[in-house]
Amino acid sequence: MIKLTRRTLLVGTSALMAAGTISFRASAASRTYHALLVACTEYPALPQRNWLIGPKNDAALVHEYLLKNVPDPVRFAPENVTLLAKDVPGAKGLPTHAAIMTALADLGAKVQRDDFVYLHLSGHGAQQPERVKSDETDGLDEIFLPVDIEKWINRDAGVPNALVDNEIGDALDAIRDKGAFVWAVFDCCHSGTATRAVDVDDELDRKVEFADLVGGDEAARAAAIKAYENTVASASRGLDENGQRKPAFNLSPTGGEPVTKGKLVAFYAAQTVETTPEMPLPKGTADAPRFGLFTFTILSKLAENPNVTYRQLGQAVLQQYSADSRTRPTPLFEGELDARVFGTDKTDAVMQWPVIVKDGEASIGAGLLHRLAPGSKLAILPSALSSLSDAVGYLEVESAKNLESRVKPVEFDKKPALEVVDIPSNAYARVAEIAVDYKLAVARPAATKGLETETALVNSVLDELAAAKETGFNIELVDPGKSAELRFAVMRENAIAGADGNATGKPALWFLPASGDVTLKDGGRPPLIIIHPDDRQKLVDATARNLRTIFRATGLSRLAAASDYKPEDVDVQFQVKRRDKDGLEPLQASVVPRVSPGDEVHVLAKNSSDQLVDINVLYVGSDYSITHIVAERLAPQATLEEGLLAFTDTSFGMERMIAVLTEAPPESEKEDLSFLAQDGVASMTRGIGPASFSDMLADIGMAPSTRSVMRLADKSGPKGAVMIFPMETVPRA
Repeated sequence: MIKLTRRTLLVGTSALMAAGTISFRASAASRTYHALLVACTEYPALPQRNWLIGPKNDAALVHEYLLKNVPDPVRFAPENVTLLAKDVPGAKGLPTHAAIMTALADLGAKVQRDDFVYLHLSGHGAQQPERVKSDETDGLDEIFLPVDIEKWINRDAGVPNALVDNEIGDALDAIRDKGAFVWAVFDCCHSGTATRAVDVDDELDRKVEFADLVGGDEAARAAAIKAYENTVASASRGLDENGQRKPAFNLSPTGGEPVTKGKLVAFYAAQTVETTPEMPLPKGTADAPRFGLFTFTILSKLAENPNVTYRQLGQAVLQQYSADSRTRPTPLFEGELDARVFGTDKTDAVMQWPVIVKDGEASIGAGLLHRLAPGSKLAILPSALSSLSDAVGYLEVESAKNLESRVKPVEFDKKPALEVVDIPSNAYARVAEIAVDYKLAVARPAATKGLETETALVNSVLDELAAAKETGFNIELVDPGKSAELRFAVMRENAIAGADGNATGKPALWFLPASGDVTLKDGGRPPLIIIHPDDRQKLVDATARNLRTIFRATGLSRLAAASDYKPEDVDVQFQVKRRDKDGLEPLQASVVPRVSPGDEVHVLAKNSSDQLVDINVLYVGSDYSITHIVAERLAPQATLEEGLLAFTDTSFGMERMIAVLTEAPPESEKEDLSFLAQDGVASMTRGIGPASFSDMLADIGMAPSTRSVMRLADKSGPKGAVMIFPMETVPRA
């Protein structure tokens, strides 16, 4: 929970100087791009329940993207992309320890100064007691598991054939010593401390418990597991000396480096005490293959806008997790984050692609990763430089794969459908509208032994609410364990692992995130309603009230996908002032900091555009409360500097600071989103959607029946953006 503090408004009187940028086009065209893709699925030394499916799909997707979809002039030549996987076309062998280390060594031998190296590891991660004493602050080595690992018997040797963080770091150092830039993505996890209260059928965590890695006789296994558990119990897991998250692999230097050494960026799917899943993606697609959530989200955000920095890409990933109601895992991003992905030019991203006409059918080189789906509308433009007002017709997506769509001409926006043969030879298809689906997928509670009556009561209440009208929310009920943004569970708090002595034994309806996890540590506690079987109406009213609150909070996060502001138009920065420290530290949208009672958040916003811009700052609590902090209108070149809030000790968990930006037409009233404010959760289908971003904001409060659509046009109305800055509030140590 938060409390408001005073604020001030500063208006600048002079224009900001435009910073010069260095074009990378010439260097990108001349450098060599290399990639090593590692996908580990089957582990002969592990029980088959530990085998994975998604990594090979990750590798195939990344492989296709690098070879066909990276923006010009970046080019990954097939001979410079090494794929180690089983049953994946183009693979050059299995991802064994020796094969991975050999491939890394080959890269270290052949890269040249200014080359680029992309490394992607998908598979299982784990932890083992450190082999070198005091090498790790928590006494544990984070490891990646190649397919030829063997059982852990000798502590000094560790898990045979496992890749330890030091090995990876040394191999990357050899590449960087040659002056090459390295981007490493780790789609694996190492441990997990949260309790999964409900099973999720279509999700599988990419981690292996230490007990599954241990070999030897029964006594030796028991001693090894006990030693590991003792190390875990005494460690400050996943946190650095400042109480902030630390990455799984220690790759970044702690001191100075030669200026000639290549830079490094590392993306981690989860912190060391979290799990990361694989699942069928995209959600809602029939027979969708399984991918790592982290890999698929990175690729989808890159496909939507390839001309971003690594920091902006990390921010986009976190925003998508928020939009999908995922409080865990917490991806981490470190290194040279303000560099541009693949060293591309800083250019405006336009969602458009050449139209390919062949054998009487039309297609485009974009698909599900680009947020296209059957029914999506695209304008047919004579050239890539044409304005939307120059559209000669429209296309509709008939079917879509991840990186390709089949399209057909349709009548739309008062323009008749063209014949395929009449599509101009050099035409481009540009996205003509953005849709935000507000419907909240809710998974029913599974049957719980001893609570069958309460579970049946909850399901009847959910049926009633899903069929009711004018509830203020729009939900779709799915069976237990199916893909959902919100999960229900019927259980007693004192039955949850880690519950304290004050935990209630009364049956309760729990509101859980998409992962189904429930954690009672660090003061966190998911929302719940005590069930009184003899008072059904009380349960109906309380459940409806909570769903209405959750629906509005998640809708605000989903609207982040509709942003059409360029980063340079309006810059919003949040800063944290620690209670026991002087000065302000930046709150980056690409990281998830931990804050405690007494810490403060300040905002610094600059309007570098030539338009009036309204800024609203809201705070979404872990209990789904929405607090409206400030609404101000920024003149061109104006600055807002404000002390916004201080944290209290009334609630803890994953929370979000949200900045909503809307371009203000002349002589219009200031956009004030205070109507979205709400207390927290106590322990019609459209033919044509609204034309403006502001209307989409209003829709959140009115609960649209299915989705809200914003038409895109050159000058159709005010632009807008939702920027999400996640953080975790924890008790002060």
